[in-house]
Amino acid sequence: MPRETPPNHVIEVHGYALRVIRQARGRAVTDLAAALGVDPSYIRHLENGSKFRVSPEVYAGLLRELQIEDYRALLATAPLRDEVSA
Repeated sequence: MPRETPPNHVIEVHGYALRVIRQARGRAVTDLAAALGVDPSYIRHLENGSKFRVSPEVYAGLLRELQIEDYRALLATAPLRDEVSA
């Protein structure tokens, strides 16, 4: 992620990926929401796709709380990998 993010910048997350990773980590919606300081309904909205934009701070919190090392894991439109030349 860039070192500095504009204050009005938002990040679009992939709700299904968020749900799958959260469940794989054994985290309840309420537990994750409490750790991030957000309402559990916000996490539910993200997971079902009715909301998909989060602040850089919430995104960083999701990565931290779900122990995700690759920041692209939750992106709605992850950048394509560089093609490897043969």
